Amino acid sequence: VDVLCLGDLTIEFQNTELSGQFMMSFSVSFLLGFIMAFPFVFWELWRFIKPALNPAELKYARGIVFWSSLLFFMGVLFAYYIIAPFTINFFANYQLSPVFKNIITISNYTDTMTDLVLGMGIVFELPVVVFFLSRIGLLTPVIMREKRKYAFVIILILAAVITPPDWFSIWLVTIPLVILYEAGILISERAVKDRIKKLRASNKF
Repeated sequence: VDVLCLGDLTIEFQNTELSGQFMMSFSVSFLLGFIMAFPFVFWELWRFIKPALNPAELKYARGIVFWSSLLFFMGVLFAYYIIAPFTINFFANYQLSPVFKNIITISNYTDTMTDLVLGMGIVFELPVVVFFLSRIGLLTPVIMREKRKYAFVIILILAAVITPPDWFSIWLVTIPLVILYEAGILISERAVKDRIKKLRASNKF
């Protein structure tokens, strides 16, 4: 517990701006609104892209709104219930010296939560991004396997930055991201096979 800096969380929030509390309520409302509206926002984006796709591409993109929304919500929940508590608890209880006292502004707390929640929601969209890049030929499972070790290093660095500096917290974040990357390889394989099959059918391969 001492190593993780986990203890009673007693944060003394400070408001240093005249409109600080109002802006905090506005920011939180905007964040919650965006999270809840994400499926609709993505649906409108999909409607904009959809006319440019042919029937075969539409077939493979079936369910894209559902899977994108599901992955986004999974990332948000993962950040809110796992990453954020560890991160905030650690930094709020960490003391370089008893002389220093942590006085956290409400804007800093809100910004940190927003970055963690939205950031992880976007990171969890990796399988969807991999699918589309593989479908258009910009990414292959071979490339992902070749770059796997570099990807794992980046994931470890990312996990070390957003979590307390202990192996338990780092692996708690690293393992899901590694699973997403490995799932991306399988998705890329499927997308590339479908693309090759389509090219062969059109006598362009």
